[in-house]
Amino acid sequence: MKKSILYLCLPLLLLGLSSCDSTGGGSDTTNTKPISGTNNSSGTTEKQAEDFTIKTSDNGLSADTSSYTFANAEEGDDYPDAVIALTTDQTWLHCTGLNENYTKIIIEDETVLPKDSVTMHTVLNRDIVGASGSNDIDGINLILDRKLIKPGDSKLKLQVRPSNGSSSIAKTTTICVDVHVKEFGTIMVDTYDVDVKVNLDGLADTIKKESENPTSITLSITDSSDREEVYGYSADYSSQTDIPLAEIPAEISVSDIKYAVGHTYKMFIFVEGEKVSDRIWLSLKASSTTDGYSIRSESASQSILEVTKDGVTVEAEIDTYLAL
Repeated sequence: MKKSILYLCLPLLLLGLSSCDSTGGGSDTTNTKPISGTNNSSGTTEKQAEDFTIKTSDNGLSADTSSYTFANAEEGDDYPDAVIALTTDQTWLHCTGLNENYTKIIIEDETVLPKDSVTMHTVLNRDIVGASGSNDIDGINLILDRKLIKPGDSKLKLQVRPSNGSSSIAKTTTICVDVHVKEFGTIMVDTYDVDVKVNLDGLADTIKKESENPTSITLSITDSSDREEVYGYSADYSSQTDIPLAEIPAEISVSDIKYAVGHTYKMFIFVEGEKVSDRIWLSLKASSTTDGYSIRSESASQSILEVTKDGVTVEAEIDTYLAL
């Protein structure tokens, strides 16, 4: 049974095995043994053709699927890297290191995955369970720098060899997958067009009561999914709308939110202040019984919006609040 890696990022998975007997040369992105070559008739060295046949499981190491799709970074966004998480099984028990001479990251198309855009990181048991864990390798992460990867398709191959542990794994292990890189915002998903109207009655009184030095007010509507799971989707991940502090209006409206079908979104109003004690979070509730959406309280400071129909106008009002 495979060990679980609880904190790893889960990329969008495109199922279905494919293979490619590519004749394009690969490149080694680590400071390890280079791909060997042969001499041609002119005496110069040619790099041997690299086999990029898809392989998602080998020698106790495995990938969840054969194909991964990621978006590159949005312009100006310093978002965390994309990750292909490989897991080990029980045959890797007591394996604590890799033989550097046999560790290679090989890329089919460097115009998509430039040499410095992909790195490797071993995940130890103690990284998952804490100080009580061991130094056993529970997984290997292939880390893709979203700021460097470019739109296109490429095969990505990892070759490793455990340096200790069971004799059954003391051999070269190969994993090869498809990687599809999309321009940010172009990973297409089904969406609903949604408008939101929030009645702000009572907001000014709450701020006057609970915040001595408020500095800003924001209506936040954000996908409940972890950002790395939906990064680059065509749906809106988050809508942040400023509410005038000097003269709070009776109502605030947000138009044309691209709501991801099947998802839920977190909704709340946040009051920022000069001090932490000036902060207030306000949950919302539905102010009408219109079909196509529901709002439920998750806590005193936050609500959950679920939309089930295209073209709806969500009507909400202030419910409860949390003040520090």
